[in-house]
Parts: sequence; C-alpha cells; structure tokens
Amino acid sequence: MKASAALPLPPLPEGAPGAPSGNRYREQYGVIVTVPDQDEQKRVFESLVQQGFKPRVVVT
Repeated sequence: MKASAALPLPPLPEGAPGAPSGNRYREQYGVIVTVPDQDEQKRVFESLVQQGFKPRVVVT
C-alpha cells in the first residue's frame, strides 16, 4: 500500500514511548448482514461463532 500524503503528526507528549515502527496496516475483509430484529441478530451471530468466525455486533 502506498503511503498517504497526510499532514505531519503532532508532537508526542513527554514520556510517550514514541511512534510505532513499521507499517501496522493490516488488510481486512468483512461482510455486513442486515437482519430484521435482535433475536435474528443473536441467531446469526452465534451461528457465525460456531463456524469459527469472529463476528462483531453493530446496532444502528
């Protein structure tokens, strides 16, 4: 991935360990599934966990 032309970072507070070394970016992929209610959300979540996935719950 190409580095962005972002603005320079502000100075770190005194005693801070410093900026992390290297590029910590890690590519990820995801799927959003819209369900009709909380019960279905729970069912789908538990099913994904049983299949070995690491789902995240989102409520909007």
